[in-house]
Amino acid sequence: MTRTTGKTGEGPVQASFEFRSPPVRFSDLDASAANQSALDFLGSVASWPFPVACLVGPPRSGKTAMAKVWANAQSGLCQTPEALMDRTERIDLTRVALAIDPADTGLPEKALLSVINQAGERSGRLLLTGSTPPMAWPVESRDLASRLASLPLAEIYKPDADMVGVRLYSLLRRHFAAPPMDVVRYLQPRLKRTYADIESCAKRLVGRVGSGQGLTVMLASSVLTEMYGAEDDSDG
Repeated sequence: MTRTTGKTGEGPVQASFEFRSPPVRFSDLDASAANQSALDFLGSVASWPFPVACLVGPPRSGKTAMAKVWANAQSGLCQTPEALMDRTERIDLTRVALAIDPADTGLPEKALLSVINQAGERSGRLLLTGSTPPMAWPVESRDLASRLASLPLAEIYKPDADMVGVRLYSLLRRHFAAPPMDVVRYLQPRLKRTYADIESCAKRLVGRVGSGQGLTVMLASSVLTEMYGAEDDSDG
């Protein structure tokens, strides 16, 4: 365990380099206007118009974490396509909840159509995740395409300013007991609004601190220059 002291007036920053426990409740997840409607939808399964729904969002936007929390809330399972196909027993969605993450790649069309049909016929619940809306998934089966096009959709949007700050702080909290808020506030309006950029910045900061530097605004400025160049220090 390493301790570094930043010039923040908030005491020493403790670096643990250990991930916290994964989220198990919706309240554990990062939230802002960028994903609140999706969180609300996933948290109100009883009001779904159909037993199958799809969660879509950009890369690194938290779809997997949300799918796992949804499955946990339903006492169900969250499976990758590979794990789903490796199961020796037949999947039975009789009053069972299943999340498939991701569902837009790696799962044979016949298997995907089967679980969608099962959820409708056996009072199960099914959540599919993908990077694009299901009507855009490249499927050959007309039956499957028709079902995908009619699914209710929950969408995670591009991060807003609030999500940049919330997600950055959350990622840093995986490694530091108390990330300096002045560092987060400095980076919030300057990072490009993509989930990948937020994650890249956090990883770079952690790497620099791990090599003995303090988690300071000066270090954050250096990381921005490394990411965008000296002239591109904004959220563009």
